[in-house]
Amino acid sequence: MLTSMGMKKYIPNEIEPKWQKKWEEEGIYASGLDKENKYYCLAEFAYPSGDLHMGHWFTFGGADIFARMKRMQGLNVFFPNGFDAFGLPAENAAIKKGIHPKTWTLSNIEAMRQQFSSIGASFSFDHQVITCLPEYYKWNQWIFLKMLEKGIAFRDKKLANWCPSCQTVLADEQVVEGKCERCDSEVTPKEIPQWFLKITEYADRLLWDKDSTLDWPKAVKDGQNNWIGKSEGVTFRYKVKDLGLHFEMFDSVPQTFMAQTYTVIAPEHPKVYELVKGTEYEKDVMEFVEKIRKKKVANKFNADKEMEGIFTGRYIEYTPTGKLISIWVASFVIYEYGTGVVNASAHDERDFAFAKKYDLPLHPVMFPKDPIEAEKVRNLEYCYHHAEDGILEEPNEFKNRKWGEVREDIIKYIEKKGYGKRKVQYHLHDWSVSRQRYWGTPVPIIHCDKCGLVPVPEKDLPVSLPDKVDFTPKGKAPLETAEDWINTKCSKCGGKAKRDAETLDGFFDNSWYFLRYLDPQNENKIFDGEIAKKWMPVDIYFGGAEHTLGHTLYSRFFIKFLFDIGVLTFEEYAKRRINHGIVLGPDGEKMSKSRGNVVNPDIEVKKYGADAVRIHVAFFMPYQG
Repeated sequence: MLTSMGMKKYIPNEIEPKWQKKWEEEGIYASGLDKENKYYCLAEFAYPSGDLHMGHWFTFGGADIFARMKRMQGLNVFFPNGFDAFGLPAENAAIKKGIHPKTWTLSNIEAMRQQFSSIGASFSFDHQVITCLPEYYKWNQWIFLKMLEKGIAFRDKKLANWCPSCQTVLADEQVVEGKCERCDSEVTPKEIPQWFLKITEYADRLLWDKDSTLDWPKAVKDGQNNWIGKSEGVTFRYKVKDLGLHFEMFDSVPQTFMAQTYTVIAPEHPKVYELVKGTEYEKDVMEFVEKIRKKKVANKFNADKEMEGIFTGRYIEYTPTGKLISIWVASFVIYEYGTGVVNASAHDERDFAFAKKYDLPLHPVMFPKDPIEAEKVRNLEYCYHHAEDGILEEPNEFKNRKWGEVREDIIKYIEKKGYGKRKVQYHLHDWSVSRQRYWGTPVPIIHCDKCGLVPVPEKDLPVSLPDKVDFTPKGKAPLETAEDWINTKCSKCGGKAKRDAETLDGFFDNSWYFLRYLDPQNENKIFDGEIAKKWMPVDIYFGGAEHTLGHTLYSRFFIKFLFDIGVLTFEEYAKRRINHGIVLGPDGEKMSKSRGNVVNPDIEVKKYGADAVRIHVAFFMPYQG
């Protein structure tokens, strides 16, 4: 076909596939890991949920442009890609469509690979990883067993976020406004046995130092530091009067411990029922607990604005003052922070407001220098708090000393008197990695009545997923339905035993994938240490800001653990992090297949050609979010 000027018309879908095929045949983007002058360019790998949309290509396009630039500058660029292939979307889609998750996933991967090719992506696909294949998740299981060996992986029964629709436990990061991020069902608390990773052991090492030379966005560093939430203070332990029960309370402001006049406990705390069981208060208190739980789960409760409470009929024997202080269930107390029980005082704004609302006693022990203002504080006209130059009146040993100067001496005094102990508290909690679903890495543990929890021997890895499973939600883990698989022999005593029926959280899979890219065919080791030493850390890592508190934090934890067991020689995995923006669909919402607002790049490529689409995506909005 000729143009009006007699030139042959450029028809993209006739010309571009020819050259894309030739590039692939000649391996022009193949990895050269044995060469020097390395540059590791990484983009977060995709979940194979179906066809790529323009939001995907915006993400990968910026990284692809950067990789090409670095090649032109003479660097030996390693730009791999793969697929984060385990997880609930595949299982939910399989249930809906009546096909196996593996079939659905691998079909999507093939389609997405074709799309990457048609748009001219320069990935090093000779080093691909697919997390749902046994050759990859074998090493998930290896890491888990190493963590178990070192005491980092452990089993415990704790209150968890439970999605009744997905029939699985959710991490805090997977609960959005009280609902499951995947299926949008209301999340409820449920106490169940789970596998945890002791990420809290690494809390201090995961804090970003202000002098860090790594080029990561300030928002990521601050976000992770705030999430870890290091707080230094004192833990008190006191007895409940007339009940064989003790409570621990963490106080980050120990200077005002003599001002504490009542105790508040979170509605979700399992000991609430123990406080009121069999008493005249039981019915009203438990109805209050359920009311607040529903409001919190539905995200119809603002802890900063709403204060509701109810008296339990119980008292704490408060040793420092020798007085009994009442115990209240209070809506604003967060069960997940500290111990879920707090001693309240006149020098905290919420405690002060709550006491005023319910006519509870208040006892100030710190006052302004100005005698007129001091009298107002004494008369409880307002809450005087966190004042560096506030003057203490109690305890007597610290009378007339400034609040801002006395913290360390007060902590020593509390410890000497036996009232409490110094403690560092974190907002960060141990990571629940148990999932009661099918499409994930099987937990490599055997349950034996005689021997207890028995690790699967390393020589028997991987513990492969069985194909014949009823993976529809029925209130128990789907793997329990695969009788030939679940029933096994104990590797210790040889007796009858059962495999663990849970699978690992998808974040486990993607916390180290960038290491496996370097050596994906290695059957004997997780990766070659010398290759990792040469190519790591990643030079630049492109990804989404939504992974600040999940993937990027968990990956830093994994790297530090692998360093501790001698597998790695470094403790941070990426020198630079770029957070990309988000592409909106025609409806103004984030482009997502689940929302049905996607634009397929295949259609645009066919009309305008890959180069035109790539240029458009590169310039239609700033890349960094």
